[in-house]
Amino acid sequence: MSKRKILKLVKEKHVLDWDDPRLYTLIALRRRGVPPGAIISFVSGLGISTAASNIQTVRFEQTVRQYLEGTVPRLLMVLKPLKVTLENLPEDYVLFLEKPLHPKVPELGTSKVPFTRTIYIDADDFRLEDSPDYFRLAPGKTVGLFQAPHPITCTSYKTDPSTGEVTELICRFENEGPASTKKPKAYIQWVAEHAPSGSPVRIDETRVFYQLFKSDNPAAVEPDFLADINPHSLDTYKGTMVEVGFWSLAKRMYGDAKKESKARTEKALKANAEASAASPVDVPSHEDDDTPRATSEQLVGLECIRFQGLRVAYFAVDKESILASLNEADSVEPGRRGSDKLILNRIVSLKEDSGKTA
Repeated sequence: MSKRKILKLVKEKHVLDWDDPRLYTLIALRRRGVPPGAIISFVSGLGISTAASNIQTVRFEQTVRQYLEGTVPRLLMVLKPLKVTLENLPEDYVLFLEKPLHPKVPELGTSKVPFTRTIYIDADDFRLEDSPDYFRLAPGKTVGLFQAPHPITCTSYKTDPSTGEVTELICRFENEGPASTKKPKAYIQWVAEHAPSGSPVRIDETRVFYQLFKSDNPAAVEPDFLADINPHSLDTYKGTMVEVGFWSLAKRMYGDAKKESKARTEKALKANAEASAASPVDVPSHEDDDTPRATSEQLVGLECIRFQGLRVAYFAVDKESILASLNEADSVEPGRRGSDKLILNRIVSLKEDSGKTA
């Protein structure tokens, strides 16, 4: 939290800026997508003490995780897409599925997603060699698709001749026979290819941040705190996919945040005016000077668009994103525009990642 040390981190380009999501300044926490309510909850849980103390970052992140658990919607998300073709479905097959945005918070609403012949799963949900302790997809194996009516079975796959990497899976949609009614042992997330509905939403850049330092107290470990920097504190993914319900959700969350900020600003201005009128002491007027004043727009940023990528992590939209449809009239259908740029920041993982924090 030392300004001198953060300045050194910024100047030597170890971080993006003063609001780099790996830092713990308020502007950094805001850009990362941490809700104000989560910070208040964390501080309230610490209690009051006159003694100086150190709090582990994992404790803070657990508070944020618990706060987000019951407050943000959940969207189908594929971090590293792997194409899947369902060979027994026709080219024009499309089935729209309505899914809840949160199974335990019905007031968050629902979203409608297409299911088609071409879908994408996460590359980590498939491997060539099966084993008894592996429950996801492998050649000849059957798994369920979250919220889909029937499971799929991998029948073959295609590879890149130059690298040997698997580029596409050929699967059978088990909508007939005994396999259609048998409950799978595991379910994996997916998104479908359906251009008419704008599915999937392709993310230009997904940033997954880890701890900036290898130890909890860098200054106590190394004479030069820069020597304790974690060389792997950022993973960047290109081409991540999210369900098409993202757009309507983003516009709604952004609009609600703007309305709330406007109400808060008006309430604060009214309270200040009443306090000035009631004060027996003459208060100088600042109507014509250059005193900065907070506006409702300053309270709202793209980080207010938060969601859980189902079984992936919690994410927020980064301030560098450009989402033109958010500022269009409510009657206009939201979606991707030509100049749009969509960047996501991971707020926290779904559970403590001991491997990375170590």
